[in-house]
Amino acid sequence: MYRSVKFAAAMLAAAFIMCGCTHISEETPVQTDVTEAAEKPYPVTVGSLIFNEQPQTAGSLSPAVTEMICELGYSDNLIGRSSYCDYPANVSAKADLGSAANPDADAVIAAAPQLLISQSPIAKKDIVKIEEGGTRVMIIPAPRSVEQLYNQYKDIAAVFGGKITCSEAADKAIRPLSDALRKAEGSIGRFVYIMSPDLAAAGNDDFVGNFFSKFGENAVETPEDGGNAVLDAEQLAELSPEWLIMPETVRDQLPEEVKVLEAYSSGRVIVLDDEAVERIERPTSRLSETVYDVLDQIREIEEG
Repeated sequence: MYRSVKFAAAMLAAAFIMCGCTHISEETPVQTDVTEAAEKPYPVTVGSLIFNEQPQTAGSLSPAVTEMICELGYSDNLIGRSSYCDYPANVSAKADLGSAANPDADAVIAAAPQLLISQSPIAKKDIVKIEEGGTRVMIIPAPRSVEQLYNQYKDIAAVFGGKITCSEAADKAIRPLSDALRKAEGSIGRFVYIMSPDLAAAGNDDFVGNFFSKFGENAVETPEDGGNAVLDAEQLAELSPEWLIMPETVRDQLPEEVKVLEAYSSGRVIVLDDEAVERIERPTSRLSETVYDVLDQIREIEEG
């Protein structure tokens, strides 16, 4: 009897010790075998297209897109360009694929890029022929604001580099323009951008109007039906612009009624040469050069 009690006591003590050894401290981290899956750069969705991997070869039918692809570091992927692509200079060695309005479908099929990008519409019959040849076609509409321009950089960076790094790549590429526009902020007051001798004026839903709204206040409201406003001299006067902005070719053909406006007579007229106009019509981060050119003009006018 004594031995049985002693044996039971010993077993109870052993069990207590074993339980003590398996106690988990609240301060001890719990190890698990569950790990989070790392984010992958692909698939990427841009517009209606899904990319499961980077296009190794591409063609561009828009000068701005060509430039953006090269700025983002993917010039080696670019094997074809439009007849109008002239920057950077080395793109002239790429295959000439025609233009968005008149694509050379046979040249595209011969070059066989995996992807063809355009900012302008391409005729359906040409898209069908090109896609039947094995090339995907992506249309990214021309930006109507500086913000949309940034998003195009981001989309192109996503297509060629994946979604993880696309924002960082876009930020880096467009930084020269972003820095320049910060310096331009508030440099002029109320303005009107005159697009043509018949006094078509850009609102903020047009890229040029939005671009110059970073300098000051655009006096022109976008018409309800969209597009640009077409003014007469009296309507222009009623807007009371402090500054006028226009291409050089427009300044030389202005109606005499415009020249009596205070902004004109006091010399507060910013004039854009052909190169500056082209940068605005084909916007990329090189627009920073136009920003600094305009700031130089503003400085000379105010000092002069």
